[in-house]
Amino acid sequence: MLSGAAVDLSRGGMRITTTTDLPAGQPIVLRFTLPGHDREMLVRAKIALTFFDASTKRYAHGVAFTQYTSGDHEKIAAFVASKQPAK
Repeated sequence: MLSGAAVDLSRGGMRITTTTDLPAGQPIVLRFTLPGHDREMLVRAKIALTFFDASTKRYAHGVAFTQYTSGDHEKIAAFVASKQPAK
C-alpha cells in the first residue's frame, strides 16, 4: 500500500502527491474520506499524468476516476460544489 496526500479534488479526479513515481496509465485504487464524512470511499482510478515537484521533493499525480458507486459520485460532486465560490 502506498500513502499520499490529496491536494485537489474534482468530480472526475484528483491530484495527489507521493514520494513514489507512478507511471501514466497505471490503474490504482484510492481509499479516502471526504472532510465531514465518516464513510471511507474506494474509487478505482488511473494515473493520467505525473511530474516531480522539486520544491516539495514529491511526485504529483493527476488521477482520473474510472469506477465508483453512484452514491460516492454524488457525494464527491456535492462536496466539490460546496467549495465553489458563489456566483
